[in-house]
Amino acid sequence: MNIIKARVNIKKSVTVSLMLALSLCCVASFSAPFGVASTSASSTATPAASSAPTSTYSVPSSDQGSNQAAANTSTTSSDSKTDDSSLGDTKLSEEAFAKTMQNSMPMTPSQIKTMRKMYDSSQKAAASYPGTSPKPTSSSIIVSLAPGATPPLVRLRAGYVSSLVFVDSTGQPWPITAYDIGNPSTYNLQPTTPDGKTNTLMIQSKSSYEPGNLAVMLSGLNTPVMLTLMPGQQAVDYRVDFRVPGLGPNAQVVDNGMPQSADPMLLSFLDGVAPTGSKLLKLKGGGDSQIWLYAQHLYLRTRLTLMSPSWRSKMSSPDGTHAYELEKTPIVLVSDHGKMMQLNVEGL
Repeated sequence: MNIIKARVNIKKSVTVSLMLALSLCCVASFSAPFGVASTSASSTATPAASSAPTSTYSVPSSDQGSNQAAANTSTTSSDSKTDDSSLGDTKLSEEAFAKTMQNSMPMTPSQIKTMRKMYDSSQKAAASYPGTSPKPTSSSIIVSLAPGATPPLVRLRAGYVSSLVFVDSTGQPWPITAYDIGNPSTYNLQPTTPDGKTNTLMIQSKSSYEPGNLAVMLSGLNTPVMLTLMPGQQAVDYRVDFRVPGLGPNAQVVDNGMPQSADPMLLSFLDGVAPTGSKLLKLKGGGDSQIWLYAQHLYLRTRLTLMSPSWRSKMSSPDGTHAYELEKTPIVLVSDHGKMMQLNVEGL
């Protein structure tokens, strides 16, 4: 009997235990969706919850969002301050400016001025001729066409142009028909006009010292006029009037005085270079005219036309200047474009 009662009590205890466990399970399963769990249930469900996968995304609360925005703003402000401090660094700016100026203008103003002065000095030294500068001259030469005569000499210099003028015994232009030069590569030669009517040649030496010669044919003259060309001389013939004996195509008929002759002495007075021993006299009323006393004769150099007294000899240059040889007289009558003038000679 007691055994039976004991078994009944055990069955009751087991049944009550099962009922209690089932009630707890039901309560836990019902309260879990609503986030409510008892202490026993939460402690019992913890192992299961820890074994389940969890999501990495979580919705931040309003406080957390505000804090995050403030942190981002602080970071941006810090970066901006860092950039501003880097751009505004005075030391870096000065170094960059100095390097830019050094690359753009590596020399100082004083160095530039010194360099320009040195360049100017070197250019001047390269352009200047060694020694003294050439002496410019203008002269007249009587050409001799006789066999064995020495050809006239023309003094040239590299970089200088000389004009060769050919006139007859009356001083009138004698046209050039042809010309030839010994070394065309050394000299630059050309007439003033290409129509064959000019009486002037322009010549320039390309070499400093290489000599040469020139042959010139004049209109109506069968004999060529031979000239010797000599560069590198101290004196340079800027202009040379070659007076060829004879009458050219443009010769003027002599209507006063004695027959003309090629007188070297008279040619010197025509060039304005009086020979040694001559005396320059005072001439009133003649403008730029000049008169000398030499060997008991008067030599008048003027652009006027002599009317009285009769002259012994006369020479004229292409520019209209005349040289007269006449006897001693205190009064000279001249004509200035048809106007009679009296010149008084003092100092005889």
